[in-house]
Amino acid sequence: MVKIAVCDDEKIFSDMICGLINKTVKDISACDISVFNSGEALLLAYAENDFDIIFLDIEMSGINGMETAKEIRKKNDHTIIVFFTSHQEFAIEGYEVNAFRFLVKNQPEFIYEKQFRSIMDEYSLKHKTFEVPTKNKTIFFPLNDIVYFEVIDKKIIIHSKDSEIEYCGKLSDAEKELQNDNFTKAHKSFLINISWIDTINKLDVSMKNNDTVPLSRKYKKDVVENYISYMTGR
Repeated sequence: MVKIAVCDDEKIFSDMICGLINKTVKDISACDISVFNSGEALLLAYAENDFDIIFLDIEMSGINGMETAKEIRKKNDHTIIVFFTSHQEFAIEGYEVNAFRFLVKNQPEFIYEKQFRSIMDEYSLKHKTFEVPTKNKTIFFPLNDIVYFEVIDKKIIIHSKDSEIEYCGKLSDAEKELQNDNFTKAHKSFLINISWIDTINKLDVSMKNNDTVPLSRKYKKDVVENYISYMTGR
């Protein structure tokens, strides 16, 4: 069951969002949607129930959406937080709480629907794994924890947020398996997780775990385009 929270002090808007979620999600029976009209109400409920996805208005009376998100992040860094806002300047501050996306209010419905599908895809991705066969056992890595793959001496090293593991295989096989899962090639020897990108530089990519991955001219356009597509939900 996917637990979704919608928090906005405008009932008309929150009702609209709930309607669009119901319209967009393929298996709505697998979703449990709760609606809150203030950050205080959401935090009170969150103390007893974690939510998988939170749609949160930034500009609310009382405790605003950004402060609400900061309180949530003190307890959980896995919840997908999606902000609604009428002002793009809040996007920079949102990086402090690892916001997944900013959605501008008063968009056409079809744009919301496309963005919602992308958000649900991100939730599914968080629960997918990559199978790694080793000598003694098979390890299942959550895709969301994999920062990048690196080829060294015909072996593949998976760099995850907590560890590294080496296995025998081909990078092309991993690339093919993960082509629909937000991974993109940055170099002939590196396959990176787009969600872990911090900064795309001229000759390399800075990842959120503070590693730096080389970026070849051949793949730079794809990396930039895929990153923009990921961030905007296009």
